[in-house]
Amino acid sequence: MTVLPVRARRAPAALVAGGTLAAALVVLAVVAPLLPLPDPNAGDLTARLLPLGTPGHPLGTDGQGRDLLARLVVGTRPSLIAGIVPVLVSGALGTALGIAAGMGARALENLIMRSLDVLFAFPSVLLAIAIAASLGASLASLVVALSVILVPAVARVVYAETAGLRSLDFVQTARASGAPAAVIALRHVLPNVLPAVAVYCSALVGLSIVVGAGLSFLGLGVAPPQAEWGAMLNDLRQNLFSNPSLALAPAIAIFLASAVFNVLGEGLRAWFDVTSRWSQ
Repeated sequence: MTVLPVRARRAPAALVAGGTLAAALVVLAVVAPLLPLPDPNAGDLTARLLPLGTPGHPLGTDGQGRDLLARLVVGTRPSLIAGIVPVLVSGALGTALGIAAGMGARALENLIMRSLDVLFAFPSVLLAIAIAASLGASLASLVVALSVILVPAVARVVYAETAGLRSLDFVQTARASGAPAAVIALRHVLPNVLPAVAVYCSALVGLSIVVGAGLSFLGLGVAPPQAEWGAMLNDLRQNLFSNPSLALAPAIAIFLASAVFNVLGEGLRAWFDVTSRWSQ
C-alpha cells in the first residue's frame, strides 16, 4: 500500500482549536441530560418571556415560560446529531460511490455519476425540504434528508481524487500484478483519498448543522416539545419584536457550532496539505 506523502509538522492552531471545541460540543451533547438544569420542557405561564440575566434563568424564558439555558444545552444533542450523522452516512456512501466510479469500467462510471447528476439538478435545500416533509417531522427524517443531499457532493470529491490516483505508478503496478479491483480500491486508493474526505466532511458538518436548524425552524425537524436550536428559533419567532434578545442564544449557538467545524476543516486541510501532493 502506498500512501501519498503528508508533510510532518506540528498540528496547526486551527486544528487544535477546532478539534478541542468540537470535542467539547460532543461531550456537552452527551452529558446534557445529566447536568443540574431545570426541566427544559416544563413551562410556567407566570414566568413567560423573562429577559436575559433573570435570576434563575440567565438566558431568560420563552413564550411558555421554559428555561432557555436548559433548552439550549439539551438541544445540543439533536442539533449535533443532525450535523454529524448525515455527514458520516454521506461520507461512507459517497466514498464508496466515488471510488467505484473512479476505478470501475466506463459504463459503471457513467451510471454512477449521471445518477448523481440527477440529484445535483435539484436545489439541495428544496430537495431536503421535500424529503423531510414526505417522511414527517422527526430527527430521523432530518438525518435522512440531509444524508441524501450530501452524498452527491462527497461522491464527486472522491471521484475527482480517485481519477487523479488511478494513473499513478503504484496503482498501475498493482493492476499489472493482477490484484483484484476491490483490493486495489481498499489497499491503495482508499487510504489516499481519506485525507480529502476528512477535510471536506468536517466542513460539511457546519453546513449540515445550519441546514438542519433551518428545517427544524420550518417545522420539519424534531417534534415539539423536544428542544433543538432551530426549533427554539421558531418558538421565539413571534416574540422577536417584543423580546428580540431572547432569540440570540440559539442563533449564536448555531453560528458558533458551524464556525467550530469550519475551523476544524481548515486545520485538517493545513495538517494533511493535500493540495500539493500530486507534484511530489
